Amino acid sequence: MDRILVAVAWPYANGPFHLGHLAGAYLPGDIFARYHRLRGHEVLMVSGSDMHGTPTLVTAEKEGVSPLAVAERYHAVNKAAFERLGFSYDLFTTTHTIVHERTVQEVFLALLEHRYIDRRTEDGPYCPNHRRFLPDRYLVGTCPHCGFESARGDECDHCGNPLEPRELGNPRCSLCGTPAEFRPSEHFYLDLDRLQPALTEYLSKQKHWRAGTLRVAENFLAEGLHPTAITRDLDWGVPIPLDGYDSKRIYVWFDAVTGYLSASKEWAIRAGRPDAWRRFWDPAEPVRQYYFVGKDNKFHHTIVWPGMLIGVGGLRLPYDVPANEWLLQAGTKIAKSRTQDRSSFIPSLLENYPPDVIRFYAALLAPQNHDTELNWEEFDSVREEVLANQYGNLVQRTLVLARERYQSKIPPPPAGWRSDAPGGVGERLRSAHARIAEEYERVHLKEALDLALEEVRESNRRFHEARPWQAAEPARSTAVFETLWRLKALAVWLAPVLPFSSAEVFRMLGFSGGPSPGEWDEAVQPPPAGQALGEVRPLFPRAASPKGSGTTSAPAGPAREEGTVPLAVRAGVIRKVSVHPAADTLYVFEVDVGEKAPRTVVAGLRPSYASESLPGRPVALLANLAPRTIRRMTSQGMVLCAEKEDRAVLLAPPDEVSSGTFLEGTDEKTRTISYDEFASVPLKVGRVVETDAEGSSRVDIGGRVVTASGAWPRDALVVVRLPSADATTGEVLRFGPDRPLRVTEDVPVGATVR
Repeated sequence: MDRILVAVAWPYANGPFHLGHLAGAYLPGDIFARYHRLRGHEVLMVSGSDMHGTPTLVTAEKEGVSPLAVAERYHAVNKAAFERLGFSYDLFTTTHTIVHERTVQEVFLALLEHRYIDRRTEDGPYCPNHRRFLPDRYLVGTCPHCGFESARGDECDHCGNPLEPRELGNPRCSLCGTPAEFRPSEHFYLDLDRLQPALTEYLSKQKHWRAGTLRVAENFLAEGLHPTAITRDLDWGVPIPLDGYDSKRIYVWFDAVTGYLSASKEWAIRAGRPDAWRRFWDPAEPVRQYYFVGKDNKFHHTIVWPGMLIGVGGLRLPYDVPANEWLLQAGTKIAKSRTQDRSSFIPSLLENYPPDVIRFYAALLAPQNHDTELNWEEFDSVREEVLANQYGNLVQRTLVLARERYQSKIPPPPAGWRSDAPGGVGERLRSAHARIAEEYERVHLKEALDLALEEVRESNRRFHEARPWQAAEPARSTAVFETLWRLKALAVWLAPVLPFSSAEVFRMLGFSGGPSPGEWDEAVQPPPAGQALGEVRPLFPRAASPKGSGTTSAPAGPAREEGTVPLAVRAGVIRKVSVHPAADTLYVFEVDVGEKAPRTVVAGLRPSYASESLPGRPVALLANLAPRTIRRMTSQGMVLCAEKEDRAVLLAPPDEVSSGTFLEGTDEKTRTISYDEFASVPLKVGRVVETDAEGSSRVDIGGRVVTASGAWPRDALVVVRLPSADATTGEVLRFGPDRPLRVTEDVPVGATVR
């Protein structure tokens, strides 16, 4: 049995953490730990609140309260957020514990004894206005590497480079703006230059690291390491365990990275086995350590912390540092201190979304190899299209059918059916299982998720082809049983990312609990025939948009009034189709709508249409939709589709309507609308049941009949716009008095148009 230490970056206790923290460092650690527990491996996952960071001091000073009061407040906030998100920490502690203080001081003294720490007097930044030295967040200036004018005294938030105060241009106090003076002060320094040979040997063996992380570490070595100060002029933090230094404290980075060791010790003490921490730290033990951190932590976790461990001796060195890049909002790193829009902060998101929806988008968006842009429209679209429409809809349709046709039990497969039949579902699942496990093992978490989502689409395709709702036996029971098997496998594969919904799928399949430790290989075992199914509930019910959110690519249109949102739909033709380079469900179209140049449109139609069937196809383009960034590509409109089971069916203008023609009542001057405005308009596919003498039609929109203007042929499929969801009258979308928007296939009455 493998043994795994999952060490997750420590959030500063100066405010709630946000989606950038979640996607960049925290969630990947939880996904990885959950996967290894499913494999039956022995896992210890630790982290906690960094109570001694200077950001906490800055917040306390602004509020006029003690640093401890601020730290305890936000420790409680963040701990509660992690719990609501389903994080599986074995211990989430703080750096303000007796165990931590003693561990930091022991590491300090060991390095001092081994002569990797020495004293020296250097000039430090000093604010003459506040009459004190300025540590870290109290000093700002211009970064010498990228020119960012608000770089901090220890690192640049813009380019991620570690800094020394002397390197900053125009250094000044962050509280009052007074230019900093440099005055002599004695401090302790970690002699990284003496540790460089050992670090070089260590890093030469880490070929399995992500290329970007390894490159950063190698660049630091190539530039040459130099002594780094590990104490500061402060009265908040871990005291220096020597006489005569009461006005100084151990530097927060030395303090925080030691937290992984101290948290392991605290976990062992709490478990009643004080020496159990050694199982995860002794070099002689069969253990791998993984450190999940963000872009700006690479130096401290690939150079400083391994150097400290080498200097102390007798402790396990990191096996991998799967550091992610930054999540950006409007092109800028999301930061607690600078980001005014709080909708990306986790407490706000938890007010609007179930935890699994937040986890899913963070996992999908995780900036694994490059900085990634946050986009709220994409957040809503992937929730709706992938989670609700593809995965959730498949779960609900299959289980409802099983309950209705097989007495609420898992049906037995027909006689002669074999789970190991060549080319059968079992072979497909075993192949996918091996590939997904391989990606998880290599900490390729996005790739593992993508492979699982590929199986969601494959399951939908197989279910649709089998059409079990109308098939005869034994084809029907075969399709239902095999789809239930696929759902069981999907719940296991997705459990590291979606723990709540995976447990819900298992409950609906009739199991007493969700996928449990050691049950990873249950994914490839068929479900027990005859097992009673649980009550079926929507897996991903629709949620409201996050408060204060909007697109990051275009401002929202004018305030909406019910029933007045204009839809400037234009007749168009798809001229070119290509596959989106960063998403396996998206196409990129060039659509001719009679303008000088074709419009670029991103559409999630790959599960519904083969690329070769689309060029030359007429479409109806929503032309007044504000441009939207979808997976880092700008879309200049939306092709309208009707929902048909697990497919999207393209709508089209009448054959005689030329490209560029507008929907009746709109033209090129029609105002631009936001996606939220468009989504608020009820659009339904209806079937005409009768026409009266006054020129109005009665249209069945699925469950009720509404009156719509215009005399339309009986049984014709039309698209009806309603002023509200429960309205009894509506209007048929048309390009002229007798030219309605065309429904190109037989779709269910009442289908939503989007």
